[in-house]
Amino acid sequence: MSADHLKIYAREYFLAAGECNAEGRMPLTLLTARIIECATCHANSLGIGYATLIKLDLAWVLSRVSIEIDSLPGINDTYIMNTWIESTNRLFSERCFTVTSPEGHVYVNARTTWAAISISTRRAANPGILGDVMFPTDPPYCPVVAAKRTPQLPDDADECLYTFRYCDIDFNRHVNTVRYIDLILDCWKLDWYDRHDIARFDIAFHQECHFGETVVVRTSTDEDGDTACELLRDGVRMVSSNIKWRNKE
Repeated sequence: MSADHLKIYAREYFLAAGECNAEGRMPLTLLTARIIECATCHANSLGIGYATLIKLDLAWVLSRVSIEIDSLPGINDTYIMNTWIESTNRLFSERCFTVTSPEGHVYVNARTTWAAISISTRRAANPGILGDVMFPTDPPYCPVVAAKRTPQLPDDADECLYTFRYCDIDFNRHVNTVRYIDLILDCWKLDWYDRHDIARFDIAFHQECHFGETVVVRTSTDEDGDTACELLRDGVRMVSSNIKWRNKE
């Protein structure tokens, strides 16, 4: 566990055409799925993954994600995702990521916050095993600062309704992380994405959603062009998000 090669986890991927979005690039949903995948693989290699935590009635849940995008891999590109644990405390673990080309071009930097919960009570819990995890002696620099809280959206925010279905649910029997992002990104038409890129995306998960529940997806863009988003169930904020857009050249 103390070996240097375990402290920073790296995985190489190839972006197939069938994985790309309408712009021929890596979609934000796939990027998020890869973040979760690499975090899972690294935790397993450190002995703090699912197989260990399930014996303690514990599981990791993703609490926050902040992603800053310079550019994104395109069709047939090879890319490398690196991840490392930056810090931990009694309840949370901060994990950072970079996505680079084989030549070293940095596509993406990301910061995530993970919480340990009790599976039986669904409440926050202290895993008690993070103190044994070795951190990188000289970790890569992650320039992504913590996200600001999503402001209260105005009454005239754009709204649409969605009821969660079978394909939205994961093995934990709640809505899959990536499906929330799908719902948010689908609020804009195709021609918007022909003219804009996402420069930064933040999402925070406040409460779980489940099969058959209906949420209101609300979005509001301010005078600076930044968008705030939220998913409400019975008036309660379940998920919140902020998006910074960049005009395409």
